[in-house]
Amino acid sequence: MNKFDDIKELLSNAFPKFPYILQIELRAEFSVIDYKGQSFIIISIDFDDNTFILKINGVETIINGFDSSKLFNIINATGVAFIPIDGKQGLLGFGDSRCDFVFFDESDFCFVEFKLNATSLRKVNKNRVDAIRQLKNTIDLFDDKLERNYAGLNLEAYVCTPEFYPRLNASWQALAQDFLEDYGIPLFESNNKTCN
Repeated sequence: MNKFDDIKELLSNAFPKFPYILQIELRAEFSVIDYKGQSFIIISIDFDDNTFILKINGVETIINGFDSSKLFNIINATGVAFIPIDGKQGLLGFGDSRCDFVFFDESDFCFVEFKLNATSLRKVNKNRVDAIRQLKNTIDLFDDKLERNYAGLNLEAYVCTPEFYPRLNASWQALAQDFLEDYGIPLFESNNKTCN
């Protein structure tokens, strides 16, 4: 077996609900959105009509009011496993104490938290701290369930924030450094992941 299949087996053994939640995406580029408290892979986007399509409860659903600034984009993929964590269709159900979704490929296992609803710079640090708390809670749970065995995949964590946030400022760098020291996992403030 390869690492991709190894981690799928580990997750299946650790989380009985996993096989019913797992989605495999084969497109080289795709986006994930948080829609009404649930993370979804966007099936298609129509920029002319300002709409996008999600699969909700197995049914393709057209959503109006597309906002391209509220996406997490996965680029250069060759096969990605997507697992919504939070929400009704998530692996762990509702709860504000965990991240929104995880995904993995043959190289990396990534934890992602959306914090895209901020409208001012005043809440930047609070949103970052809240996102990191949610990532830590999820990582702690996965570490426990998987006995820290991620089948040799590189671990990464992402906080998705509005583009107007000051990226890579001293505040963020301190948070990312503390996270790396505590967890041994690089933390990125980015709305994009380019796969290897």
